[in-house]
Amino acid sequence: MGSSKRWIDNTIEEANKCETKMPWERGLRRQAMIARRLAQTEKPTTVSLPPMPAFMTMAISA
Repeated sequence: MGSSKRWIDNTIEEANKCETKMPWERGLRRQAMIARRLAQTEKPTTVSLPPMPAFMTMAISA
């Protein structure tokens, strides 16, 4: 079993040396980028609506 343990140890060592970005790493980096971008925008978001049409008002004319 000595060669099997050595093979596993070598495989783990080589995997730790790998600097290639894996697909699942993108999510955390993207979330951090979006959080930084949102933190930089201090302008509050406002929603403007056009005036309500007269036929939709609550006033009832008799």
